[in-house]
Formats: sequence, C-alpha cells, structure tokens
Amino acid sequence: MSAHLSPVGIDRSLLAGPVHVPVQIRCGDGPSDGLPHLLRDLAPGRIVLVTDPGLPREHAARVLRLLGTAAPTAVLWPDGDGPLVVPDGALAVALGGSRVIEAADRARCADGTRPALVRLPTTLRAMTDTALSVAGPAGPVASPALVRIDLDHLATLPPHRLRAGLAPLLRTVLAVVPASAGRVASRLRPGGGYDPQTLASYVSLCLEARAALCSHDPLGRGPAAALRYGEPVARAVRGLAGPGLPYGDALGPGLRAAAAVSRRRGLLGPADEAAHDELLAAAGIARTLPGGVCPRAVAAAVTGGREEARMVLLRGLGDPYAHHGSLLAPVRAEELEAALAELVPVEPVPAEPVPAEPVPAELLPAGRRVPVPDRDPDRARVRVPGGRDGRLPAPGGAVSRK
Repeated sequence: MSAHLSPVGIDRSLLAGPVHVPVQIRCGDGPSDGLPHLLRDLAPGRIVLVTDPGLPREHAARVLRLLGTAAPTAVLWPDGDGPLVVPDGALAVALGGSRVIEAADRARCADGTRPALVRLPTTLRAMTDTALSVAGPAGPVASPALVRIDLDHLATLPPHRLRAGLAPLLRTVLAVVPASAGRVASRLRPGGGYDPQTLASYVSLCLEARAALCSHDPLGRGPAAALRYGEPVARAVRGLAGPGLPYGDALGPGLRAAAAVSRRRGLLGPADEAAHDELLAAAGIARTLPGGVCPRAVAAAVTGGREEARMVLLRGLGDPYAHHGSLLAPVRAEELEAALAELVPVEPVPAEPVPAEPVPAELLPAGRRVPVPDRDPDRARVRVPGGRDGRLPAPGGAVSRK
C-alpha cells in the first residue's frame, strides 16, 4: 500500500434474505472511529477476541485496548477445526484472516446458542470474501452484527500476499460483473502499490455484487453459487500444496481450470477464456499449478474418489451455465484432468551446445597445431591413460605396442 493513507469512510449494508449486516470500510483513522460505541450498543457482558498469534502485535494490542473500553475482554486462539466455546452472553469478535473468521463462526456458548459476532478482517481475501459471507459449507452461519473493514491492516502484508488477495475480486468480475472488467484492470498492478481508494473500491464492488446475488439467495444455492466459481479446484490445489500457498495463488489456477472445462465443452469462447489470463496476469496472480502438484492428483481431490465433481461453468463472462436448474454442473474426473493438464508449467528447454569450429591454420602462432575433432562418431578415438590414441590397454594394464 501507499505510505500515505488517505482517510476512507464508507458505510454499506449487506441484505441476505432476512439478514441485515452493516458493513463499514475505513482507512486512515484506525478502528477507533465509533467502534467502542457500536460494541456497547450490543450490550455484551464480556468480549472474547478470536484472533491469531501471527497477527502483528500492534494491531492486536490496539484492538484489545478499544474492546476493553466496551466490556471486559479475553483472547481466544482457535486450535484446529473444532467448535469454540465462549461464555454465555459474550460477544465474539473475530480479528484476522479467513481462518480466524471461519473459526469464530463456529463459536458456541455453553448452552449451545450462537454468540453475537463482529468481524474485523485483516486480509484482502477476508475483506472481499469470507467476512461478507452469511453461509458456510454446512448451511447457515451466525449473521454478524457488524463487519468492520480497516484497510490499515493491509499495510503490514507482504506484496505477494496482497496480490494473491485480489483473486476473489477477479472471480467476482469474471463470473458476476464483467462490465467492471475494464475499470478494475486499469488499476491492477502486478507489483502491488495500491492506494486506499482503489482498495476501497475493490471491496465495495465485491460487497455490492454479493448483496445483489444473496438478497434472495442467502445460502448460495441459486444465483449466488456463481461466487463459488473456481472454488473446488482452489481448495484441492491448496490442500495438496499446503497452507503456505496463498489462497489466491490456488484460486488463479482454479479459475483457469473452470474456464478450460467450459471452453472444451463449447460453452466459453476463446476471447472470454483469454480474459481470465489477462486479468490474472495484470494482478500478478499465479496462473499455473504449483510445482509438484499434478493434474491427476488435483482431479482426484476435487472429485473425492467419485466419477464426477460439481463445478460452476461459464457460457460467457458473467453468464454461468445452468444444468437442470443448478449452477453446479457435473464434471467428469478425466474431463477435469485434461483441463488441468493445460496448466502445468512449461519447463524451458535448454539450448544444445554449438560445437566449436576449428581455428584456421593461418590464424595460429607459428609452430602450433590444434587438433581437429573427428565429427564422425563411428570413427571417434578414445584416449586411454598411459596409452596412445585409439589403442586399448592390454591385459594387466600394459599398453600393447604391436
């Protein structure tokens, strides 16, 4: 991000069925602007901060100070995929990336009820995707009382993490709002260096697209399934490559694989498929499978050992293909493997050495000769230590002089 952070203040709402989620986008003033007052309005008996020990210390300390002015606050670090138990009447505040937000969604009070929830995402992927979701893989999740997006958190991310975090934005452009492709692409920078206004516009675009799709489809089983474009392959690639691979560098190949399957079926035209490559390249996001990850293993992980997987395919940019009324079309394992084979990185072919030409005799110093290599391999001679050219040593190691 730019070293100078211009103030940003955007208030939006996410309407998803009966759920109304206030979303605030801020930059420049830190999270102090009105946050304690908003939390006190929720009347928490106490606050449990769900966060990650890897979060920069200054971020966690600043948020802890603010939460402490609203109610007594404790810290909880998620461990594994199990449920988190918080005290009855507590407010759960998720501060971190997608993993932390998903862990806070699993929080339960001792009596089994869901606590009130506030999301404070700290990564670009969480800001444009996870923190805006009101549905999980197993069905509905706790609807957050507030999503507070503080763009200041992005200043601490390394450039490659910030670039990879743009992948959900590109998915939204390709599968939902292709009319914004030109405006988005004109601001993409492979080397990073985004100003807060640009990042705020990207987050707002993802929020508005999600609100339009989820207003009548909060669980993502109808039109909102378009937001899962490229997701099955992305999860499989990340599972095979390991959590060290940024999610965006797994979603990039996922988007290209879905486009390749669509093109192979005659659904997607070459120009629309090329648009995937162009946007990913402009953002500096990986477009091929990571090294050591083979297409067959990815296809097997996506299908889970079955003959088919369910994937979102496109008939055109922003036009998902409907199969019997569902946006999740069946894709055979071998069909997916063939598409993934197009994403294997091409190793450069080393150039063959050019044989040295003999030096013309007239260019040599007087009294010197340079042996000319015999270019016929069948007539090549071998030099044996202690022997003459072309003669093999006799038994016992002596050189025959016959």
